[in-house]
Amino acid sequence: MSLKVYNGFKVNLHSLDEVADLSAELRTQAAGVARLVIAKEVLRRAVRYVDQTTLMSDKPYFSAISKLSDVVTNLEKSAQNCKLTLAVLERAIRDAGKEQPDELTTLSLMLDCINDVTSRLDIESSTTGIRSSPLRQAICLVSEDILEANRSRSRLPALDVEAELWVFREASEGGCRYFAMLHADNRDMYHALSDHPSLTPMPYWSSPDPPDNLHREEWSARSALWKQLLGDAGIPAQNCTTFSLCGYYGLSLFSENGTLSEPAILSYLGEIDISVEARADYWARRQWSNRRFRDLNEKMGTQVPFSQIFKIIDEAKDADVSLEKSQIEAVLPKITADSLITRPSA
Repeated sequence: MSLKVYNGFKVNLHSLDEVADLSAELRTQAAGVARLVIAKEVLRRAVRYVDQTTLMSDKPYFSAISKLSDVVTNLEKSAQNCKLTLAVLERAIRDAGKEQPDELTTLSLMLDCINDVTSRLDIESSTTGIRSSPLRQAICLVSEDILEANRSRSRLPALDVEAELWVFREASEGGCRYFAMLHADNRDMYHALSDHPSLTPMPYWSSPDPPDNLHREEWSARSALWKQLLGDAGIPAQNCTTFSLCGYYGLSLFSENGTLSEPAILSYLGEIDISVEARADYWARRQWSNRRFRDLNEKMGTQVPFSQIFKIIDEAKDADVSLEKSQIEAVLPKITADSLITRPSA
């Protein structure tokens, strides 16, 4: 059986109580990382919205985003319907004498945040325009994406901050040893949690040749250990204790007294590159890719295959876009916190 445990660790602790304390520390750390990840995504969308309105100045500003009013309305209705369904589910669980899962409380908080956002968005129809700030619009669209991902049970990579620690125990005469597998798809989340001093990397993959820093005997012993921990079926969930470190909380992480806090999100503005140069480079390469897509689509007369799409995206990274970049740099505005919370004038 081929074995791959790239996310394996030795846990430098000696009791399950200590492991439980470790999970509490990681949970607190994960919440901080989750706030950072989600705030950065919201702010990136807000900044790109400001840029788009500038780069599309040859078109009516308001008609360019006229669909957002419908988006907000649909989001509000979806959140209200989900809240009603959640109430029915919670009542059924109580009637059955079962304990309420933590996920239901989290979902309820998220829905409250969505309702708060949509109720305070000042959005008019496409004939009169949309007057909410770039930050408000970004929050609304992120909320809709999170709600849809939860509804369809699909992944949302840019906002996926879920993390779990699967802990295995090896009993011996000298006491117990603990090992773990860390699951976190978000790169920032994984690196932050895996750097904890109680976790020592201990990966393994089926290969006769060990890494340069290990002797062959150590590699073979590691293979035997992971096979023992995972069991004959090789199914980790059957042989471990699972600690949830971070759920799919979304914007509820920025809720203060039931109200979404815009200043809490804006406090992370320094974590993203909002320089005119970086933004111009992004849009220049995006324009270059769009031209390639359009030309290839016209040439082929059919939908461009994914292999070609990925090829164009890779080529765009090294393309000479100096002319487009300089033209875009000349018109992009400076981004400040005020520019993200100010409503555009009609």
